[in-house]
Amino acid sequence: MLTEALTDDAHPCPVALVCAPAGSGKTRAVADWARELLAAGDAPTIAWLTIEERHNDLDVVHRAILRSLTDTGNPLVQKACAGLDSEAPDLGAQLSAALHELGENIWMVIDDAHLLRDTDVLTDLESFMRWQPPMLRTVIIGRFEPPLALQRLRLDGKLFTLTAKNLAFTSNEAAEMLDEHDVVLSADDLDALMDRTEGWAAGIRLAGMSLEGHPDPSRLIAEFTGDRRAVADYLIEEVLAGQTDEMREFLLRTSVPASFTVELAEKLTGCTDAHGNIDWLEHHNFLISRITDSPTHYRYHPLLRSYLRAEISRIGHVEVEHLELTAAHWHDEFGDALLALEHAVNSGDHDEIVALLARTSLALIVGGHGEAVDRLLTRAPRSSQDHPSARLIRAAAALASGNIPVATSTLELLDRRRSGLLVDGAAESRLHLLLRESLRVQTAIGTGDIETALNRLRNVGVGSSGDPDLDAFVLLQEGRALLFLGRNDESEVVLGKSLAHARLGDAPLGVMYCLGTLGGVAMSRGDVVRASALAGEALAIGRTHSATGDPTFQLAKLIDSWCRYIRMDPDAARLAAESAEALRRANTETAGFADGAATLFGLDETGNRHSSVTTLHAESAVSSSLPVPPGIRAVLLPAIQYAYLFAGETGWAHELASETHALLGPTGDTAVVEAIVHLHLHRLDLARKTLQPVLDGELECAAGTNLIAAWLVDASIALARKHDSRAHTALTEALRLAEPQSALRPFHDCGPQIRELLVRSTGRFGVLEPFAERLRASFPRSESAASDMLTPRELELLVELPSWRTAEQIAADLCVSVNTVKTHLRGIYRKLGVTSRRDAIAAAQHNGLL
Repeated sequence: MLTEALTDDAHPCPVALVCAPAGSGKTRAVADWARELLAAGDAPTIAWLTIEERHNDLDVVHRAILRSLTDTGNPLVQKACAGLDSEAPDLGAQLSAALHELGENIWMVIDDAHLLRDTDVLTDLESFMRWQPPMLRTVIIGRFEPPLALQRLRLDGKLFTLTAKNLAFTSNEAAEMLDEHDVVLSADDLDALMDRTEGWAAGIRLAGMSLEGHPDPSRLIAEFTGDRRAVADYLIEEVLAGQTDEMREFLLRTSVPASFTVELAEKLTGCTDAHGNIDWLEHHNFLISRITDSPTHYRYHPLLRSYLRAEISRIGHVEVEHLELTAAHWHDEFGDALLALEHAVNSGDHDEIVALLARTSLALIVGGHGEAVDRLLTRAPRSSQDHPSARLIRAAAALASGNIPVATSTLELLDRRRSGLLVDGAAESRLHLLLRESLRVQTAIGTGDIETALNRLRNVGVGSSGDPDLDAFVLLQEGRALLFLGRNDESEVVLGKSLAHARLGDAPLGVMYCLGTLGGVAMSRGDVVRASALAGEALAIGRTHSATGDPTFQLAKLIDSWCRYIRMDPDAARLAAESAEALRRANTETAGFADGAATLFGLDETGNRHSSVTTLHAESAVSSSLPVPPGIRAVLLPAIQYAYLFAGETGWAHELASETHALLGPTGDTAVVEAIVHLHLHRLDLARKTLQPVLDGELECAAGTNLIAAWLVDASIALARKHDSRAHTALTEALRLAEPQSALRPFHDCGPQIRELLVRSTGRFGVLEPFAERLRASFPRSESAASDMLTPRELELLVELPSWRTAEQIAADLCVSVNTVKTHLRGIYRKLGVTSRRDAIAAAQHNGLL
């Protein structure tokens, strides 16, 4: 990078500035670059001058410059410098003229330039750089930019700058440095070290020295902080040396929060010129940086902050508690409940902790911070941990981690201590009560006693607190309960209200939760179009707000994968498998459902179908042990039933029919599942008798896609009885229901007889013919030798047949005679074993020729 910038023929940069904090590897980077350049041959002459304090004298620095040029070993450069007087006031002009006349490529490296502060020296160097000869390049290395007037060079495009960001080590570079200490880390340990050091060369070097021969690298990296002896010594000697007592105090106090603004720094330090101090630290490339997404916020390097945090006790325990409370109040004021609570816990102030919990428990629960708060509270005073607000959040954390027994016992304990909920008056008590009963509903979804929990919640008063965030959360739990009870219409109404409150309260994650659950309602109805739209919107919000790890995001992704599965999108199985893995990491009970769905969606691509069906049976997506809404179970049932039967597992099919009846009762979905078994066993009368109430509308299917399956079963029964007219009518009705949803999967599930009927009925579906054609094209092409029998001209003509144009029109397009077309047409009929154009089209489609 440096070489290209200084040697670019079109836009050469006469001066390069390598500017980064102590320990960034500036000198080593330039030295390595110089060695590589020299080793490559045809390299310039490189002079190196390392600045010391004594060089803040014009005569001294002049002598040092001439000596560095003489020490290059280039006889021509030595000769050019020999006649120059270091004490001459115009040495810069003389040197420039001599080097220009020499015509040699020379690169002058000035290391530790930040030590230059003498005005005469700086002025002389600045003038020389501005008028240096074309063959000379100057490389300035320093911890911070020396006070040279470089702006003109920068504006003219003659200054190239490398910063700490450019010098930060990558993981591969860090691994190479660690290898110098015979240290080889696992990928996880290397990632952890990179997070801790942020690519800071000195930090990686010190870690390598500490890790050399260490028996437990993971533990050492976890404990590798600024207060380790080697790191602390380096920070003291190279970073903090020379700082005034006032600046050290400023650093200690502003290290309390993970990041700070100028205003927060003023509150923590009492310094009225905090802005000036921060500017000085930035200008001098101290280990401080602006946060990219929040440029008004600053943060110290993690190793420096951990050192400062270890040192802060010297200002006194009481003062440290005061600083933590100051930070807590600041974050609370700006709505960051989690950070506010962290600082309150650090302070150990019980009153502040419980006051924060009382005010922010809703925000913390809705924001999905239950587990983080649970970890924080383990460091809080015992009295704070026992507070009702703390227990509410702990119940939410248990639910988030899938630990329903802990959530249940925590809520039962709150029931026994209900009088303790009276915090700051009755209004606060009602807030806690609504949250508690909402969490109880969440718990009941996993335990099964949903109706009781829902009634308790409704008795408190749903959606009337006046707080849009709280009302959105409570209504969401009511809507979810109704979904799991199979009351989809009620659920949709309640969830619509929850969504309105969430949008009003500007709660993007709340909106995502509502949209995802509404997507579940749509899936329960078999409404592919609406489910796809709702899941897509939920996923977009989750990605925008970095919530891809949230279980609800993954459930929305699972709904999206089902929509793709119904539409024969090959990505369906992969997306479902990704959701299953993410849900398993989150330890949620729905991971089992996602595993079963992923297996089902991937059956077409599996190499051993029977083995996959066995896995599907073991991880059944419709198992009664999994917390899954009945409608979502229902939409998967026909596909699972067909998978069992085609694998020869009739016993599993009977078992599924019995379980479906127990789970769903006498619904149209149950009748379809039972009819599929009867059809497979060729009990046609019983199959038709079971199915007829569904076809007549007397038994409703929870899922619309199952009504498509019902008509396809009816078509298969008619085909088995040789009732072609009835079969065509049933197939047409299935197409009519499937076309608006682009639902292709049900036609694939029920066997090859439906495909053959589709092919035989080509051109007979009226306005549904385009969808029927799309459906035919979705079936895999069968292996056939027919293409080998047909000549190239016959194959060319075959493609024209579905257009239903006349022989004369086809002949004109192909530039052949009508007789030739008719001859080829007879050849096609003979080779395909047909006697009509319609049958030829059907046979060609069956054989994969069209």
